[in-house]
Amino acid sequence: MSQPPRVSTDLFFIDGTYYRPMPDRPDTVADRGTPTVAGVVGAGLAACVAVGFGYAFLTGTIATLRTVHVWVGTAWTALVLVYGFIVAPLLRERDTTAAYAIVGRLVPATIVLLPTLAVVTIAAGVTMALTYEIVWPMTTLIRTVLGVAVAITGIALLGVLPTDVLTYRELQSANPDPERVVSLGARTATLLTVQGALQVMMLFLMLRVAAMAT
Repeated sequence: MSQPPRVSTDLFFIDGTYYRPMPDRPDTVADRGTPTVAGVVGAGLAACVAVGFGYAFLTGTIATLRTVHVWVGTAWTALVLVYGFIVAPLLRERDTTAAYAIVGRLVPATIVLLPTLAVVTIAAGVTMALTYEIVWPMTTLIRTVLGVAVAITGIALLGVLPTDVLTYRELQSANPDPERVVSLGARTATLLTVQGALQVMMLFLMLRVAAMAT
């Protein structure tokens, strides 16, 4: 009697399919099909956010613009806090293989989504500040808000985004370096930890600004 083919114990099972480990090369973004899942989801959410801001800006309705600013800013802050205060410790505690898998699945989604949330939130906030004419006179509170806003913008667009681009390029390379990917991912997580703390501070500052505007 013929014996059924034996499945090698070296194989691992993911999403209904058996995969064979590749000891000579870690998985790339293309190997896992990440662009078709996380990348598309992230780009889709970013497109929805951009369209919402465009609609609010073109209609000229300050109430709609305020809604976009509040909800998009809340989503941005929540995502930053999760990445900075939950994912960051995982990247520091886990081994390189597990951390590589985490970064490899997060970056394709966040590389587009995070900058879009940042730009929309900041643009809506600036538009509202000019509409309500709360920039002048330049009080201590307004100076503090502007300083924190500049710091958040700098970290988001000049720190996190370039690091994510480098990480994504490394993941797409023919022979990605897991140590470099994890190192870049940890750098992003550290930046987002600082950014998250600043955004929480900004929330309290904006409560005072809102009270001043009413």
